[in-house]
Amino acid sequence: MDVFLWVYIIAIAICFVTSWWWFSLLKTVPPPPDDTDFSDAKITILIPARNEEHNLGTLLSSIRSQAFQPYEIIVIDDHSVDRTAEIAREHGARVVTAPDLPDDWFGKPWACTNGVAEATGDWLLFLDADTHLETGAMEKFAALTVTAPEAVHAIGPYHRVREPYEQLSSFFNVIMVLGMNAFTVRGWEADEIGLFGQCMLVKKADYETIGGHERVKRIVLENFHLARDFEEAGIERCCYIGKGTISMRMFPTNYRDMADGWGKGFVSGAGNTPASALFGISIWLSGLIMSTISLFLLPFASPLTAGFILGLYLLNAGQILFLFKTVGNFSFWNAALFPVSLAFYQVLFFKSMHRGRRKGEIFWKDRDVS
Repeated sequence: MDVFLWVYIIAIAICFVTSWWWFSLLKTVPPPPDDTDFSDAKITILIPARNEEHNLGTLLSSIRSQAFQPYEIIVIDDHSVDRTAEIAREHGARVVTAPDLPDDWFGKPWACTNGVAEATGDWLLFLDADTHLETGAMEKFAALTVTAPEAVHAIGPYHRVREPYEQLSSFFNVIMVLGMNAFTVRGWEADEIGLFGQCMLVKKADYETIGGHERVKRIVLENFHLARDFEEAGIERCCYIGKGTISMRMFPTNYRDMADGWGKGFVSGAGNTPASALFGISIWLSGLIMSTISLFLLPFASPLTAGFILGLYLLNAGQILFLFKTVGNFSFWNAALFPVSLAFYQVLFFKSMHRGRRKGEIFWKDRDVS
C-alpha cells in the first residue's frame, strides 16, 4: 500500500508544481505610466440593465467618484419594472430604453447594440450593472487607450462576498479566469484568448468592424464568441485580473440565484474553452481531487507517508488561498476546507451538463436563455 501511496503523492506533487507555474502568469491592470497623456480619451460607458435598482446606484456612484471622468454614461434600460431608469437619471446617466426584444435575440446583446447606436465616444466600456470601480480605475482604462490602442481589453472583476453561501462561488471564479487562456507564456499572442464579459474596453471602430453584438445576438456567453470575431479580424485581446481596479458582488440575494447563475452558462463556457486551458485546469483539479482522496487513505499509510500526504494537502490549500485572494475576498477557511467548495463546483457542473443534454429550459431575469 505504501508504494501505491508514494506514486499517488508524486502525482499530486507534479500537479501542484505545474499549476504554480501557470498561476504565476496572472496579471492585473497596470497603473498609468507617468509619461502617458490620456486626457483626450473619449470613453463611453455602456451599462445594460434589467431590474438593477439594487446595484446600479453603487456602480454609478463609483464612476462619478473617479478623478478621470468618462465622455458619457449610457444606461440601457432593458424593460425594467423597478427604479432602474430613475436611479440612472439621478446619477446623471443618459437612459436609452431598449425596444421590444426580437424573438431571435437575447436581452444583453440587444441592449448593448441599442446602447452603442447612441454612443458618441471613440472608445466603448461595457460594464455589468453589478460591478464597482475602484479608485483610479478610469485612469487605468484611459491609459490603455493610449498604451495599447490596437487591442480590446477585458477585466475579470474581483469577486466580493459577504454571506457564507457566496463562498461556494470560489472555484467558479478561478476556473473562469483560467479558462480565458490569456495567462500563458505566449501572453496576448496566444491563440483562442477569451474575453471577460463583465468589463470590456474596445475602440468603437474595432467593435463596428466585427459587426458588434449582432454577431452574438442569441448566444448566452457572448464574450467567448466576440473574442473569436476580434481574433479573426486581427485585433489583439488583452485580459487582466480586476483586483484593485473593478469588483463585483454577483449573487447577493440567495443561494438559489447563485446556483442558477453559475449553472446557466458554465457548461457552455467549458465547451468554448480552448483545449490547452482545459488541459491545464484538468491537471490542477486532478491534483486537488487526489489530495482530497489521499486523506481517506491515511489509516493505511506509514507515519512518513502520512506526513507527506498531510503536507501536500496543506500546500494545495495554501495555493488555493493565493488564488482565492487573487480573484476575490474568499476566506482562509474556504481554502483550508477546499474539498467542500470543490465538491459544490463538481456537482453543479455535472447537474448543468445533464440539464443541457436534456435540453431543459434555463431562465435568467425572467427570460428563457436556453
